[in-house]
Amino acid sequence: MRLGLFLVVLISVLIAVPGLAQEQYNHPFNHTQYNEFEGHLHETDADFHSGLRPFIVKRLNEAAPFDSIRFINYHKSKFSRTLVGKKLFRVSLLRVDSAKYQFYVDPVFNLEIGMDAVSKERLTVNTKGVTFRGSIGKHVSFRTSFWENQATYLPYMNAWIDKNQIVPGEGRIKNFDFDNALYRFLGVKVKGYDFSIASGLLAYSPIKALNFQLGHGKLFVGEGYRSMFLSDAGFNYPYFKVSTKLLNFQYDFIFTQLQDVRLFSTFESGFKKKWASFHYLSVNIGKRVQIGLFEGVIFKGDSAGNGSFNWNYFNPVTLSRSIQYAYDGSGNNAVAGINIKVIPFQRSAFYGQLAIDELDFTKLGKGGHIDQRLGWQLGFKIYDAFGLTNLFARLEYNGARPYTYAHESSLQSYTHYNQPLAHPLGANFHEFVGELVYRWRDLRFSYRISYASVGRDTTGINYGNDVFNPDSDAFLGSDSYGNNLGQGVKTKLTYQNLEIAYVVNRASDLNIMLGLRHRISKTEYAKEENAYIYFGIRTMLRNLYHDF
Repeated sequence: MRLGLFLVVLISVLIAVPGLAQEQYNHPFNHTQYNEFEGHLHETDADFHSGLRPFIVKRLNEAAPFDSIRFINYHKSKFSRTLVGKKLFRVSLLRVDSAKYQFYVDPVFNLEIGMDAVSKERLTVNTKGVTFRGSIGKHVSFRTSFWENQATYLPYMNAWIDKNQIVPGEGRIKNFDFDNALYRFLGVKVKGYDFSIASGLLAYSPIKALNFQLGHGKLFVGEGYRSMFLSDAGFNYPYFKVSTKLLNFQYDFIFTQLQDVRLFSTFESGFKKKWASFHYLSVNIGKRVQIGLFEGVIFKGDSAGNGSFNWNYFNPVTLSRSIQYAYDGSGNNAVAGINIKVIPFQRSAFYGQLAIDELDFTKLGKGGHIDQRLGWQLGFKIYDAFGLTNLFARLEYNGARPYTYAHESSLQSYTHYNQPLAHPLGANFHEFVGELVYRWRDLRFSYRISYASVGRDTTGINYGNDVFNPDSDAFLGSDSYGNNLGQGVKTKLTYQNLEIAYVVNRASDLNIMLGLRHRISKTEYAKEENAYIYFGIRTMLRNLYHDF
């Protein structure tokens, strides 16, 4: 693999880069900030492509002056204009900003304490870390972050973590005993988890229309809260990304190495690797329609189950491999489809996705053949909803048929680090998501609810929910009819999160929050209910998904 050579070339550029410093790196994932970005983007005539995230900061600022927009109506006092006030309310903790280079340092933390309202146990999250970012000249930028965590969770999270040996979206764990005087004084639950996270990015733009990235992080395809193609709900992975813009087109190619960590006996044990590539080609049709074509391929491994590298993986033509593999029986696992956004009026958007894993037209309408493997999304989002300034609202519907994203070889399933690459629920479900976010000065009120109906697998029976289970073990057979959405153990999931936050610093989204989470999982055999009241202070520079 030549990624190391590419890294050397990029670093060598650092010694001779003329021009003003410009931010070629990505803006961190943050649902709240991205919603504000998009609301203003829909007011402009900028040719901005929003279907692949995270956004490149320079392209974002070319579309609208977001460095100014995000501070509107925030901290107008005299104190906020002092050095201490600026550090607290507006800028990075450490900032070096000149014409030829930039360097910023910000703390990253989440200090949270709460209580399980059912068991009365006290729970904590203790995250602390640091983010470095900067630019040298107008062509090269970098960003890197490190987090160290100790946390205790609700019972449903503990069960999921103990089964998968990872924290959702945050990597592998070690068990941790909170046996010290402070935690005993607070009455905090003793058993918890210890885990660390690192991410990084080196970006190079030789010309305005071209951006290269070598990183370790996450990507997201779509306009919704969820994605049926590629989501940021999972763990970080190393990737090489090329993004180019020409006229009203944007093409992105991502090459990555994913990991299967299910087969291990100790924390230090090895894991299987698999190569993957993702293509996304989008076009703006006028000022109100954006259409994107997506293709994701998990490549077949060698005889030992590990991914083997092949230069054909760099084939740049979107959808070509999905068509090829449908006829040559290569054994690769491909997901393709379309992503659409339509802007009916300013500061609003209809959006949708259709993901195709398998689609046999000869068997359509013949009673639910196993090869009709589709995922879909329909949604609407609006900014300044109901005529109320700074009120964001979303309504979204997602679903996937049984066995979507699965493969005859579990190592080639559409997964990474014990989680699906697309929707966290896997397959064989449908889901509704509703969201309201209102900002008034420095206060932010948010409410999100999701309701899902899932057909769960049982021990030894594969109904098509767990995408790690090989489709050759389908309960009706690998070439069967009669596979219906929701088959299996019918499970109703309801998840709600209500939160009020005081935003201290908009640059890092430092906020003090108070919230309530409520989850119900119900089958015909059992019901599990969790309620969690929490308080804390945090910087929100990443998205976490516990609503599954």
